[in-house]
Amino acid sequence: MKTYDLYERAMEPVKNWWMYLLIGVLAFVLGVFMLTNPAITYEMMTLLFGLALVIFGIIQMVVGIFSRNIFVSRAAVLIGAILNIVLGILLAANPGIAALTLPLILGMWMLYQSFMTINYAGDLKSFKVKGYGLTLFCGIVLLILSVLILLRPMTLGMMTVAIYIALSFIIYGLSEIVSAFRLRTIHHVFEE
Repeated sequence: MKTYDLYERAMEPVKNWWMYLLIGVLAFVLGVFMLTNPAITYEMMTLLFGLALVIFGIIQMVVGIFSRNIFVSRAAVLIGAILNIVLGILLAANPGIAALTLPLILGMWMLYQSFMTINYAGDLKSFKVKGYGLTLFCGIVLLILSVLILLRPMTLGMMTVAIYIALSFIIYGLSEIVSAFRLRTIHHVFEE
């Protein structure tokens, strides 16, 4: 890709930035709901997690299909969307069975999201976009939580898993909200 083409694609606003904001708000609200409702059953938590992933996946699919800006990598977004939809359907369709493997599934999902968030923060830094640090921080926290879960997926208690799910949704939501506002104004970086 020529430098001029890269510049032109960077100058184009990310038209669907508000969809990332929607994902972020939904994830944050769901995380707070799960954290403040300790009586929620494990099967209900698995069902909510599955449905949320399907919704996130559908929104990401729309963003991936219609995005033309270089800051929204179509391939990465579409792969993540497909993974979220498939994983969400599996969890929502089998909440009782999935509850047994929920820590492992959660750990792998968080690991993937942490790498995507850290990569995005690196992209922001390389283009000298201010405020990339919060995105990087959220990615690192997700990475730490995912490693903690994956080190002992079957020995975690139900309450620990519930707290990790709630925290991961809150952190993921904050990261998506910050990303949405960065994507909304990212093309201004090149105008300066």
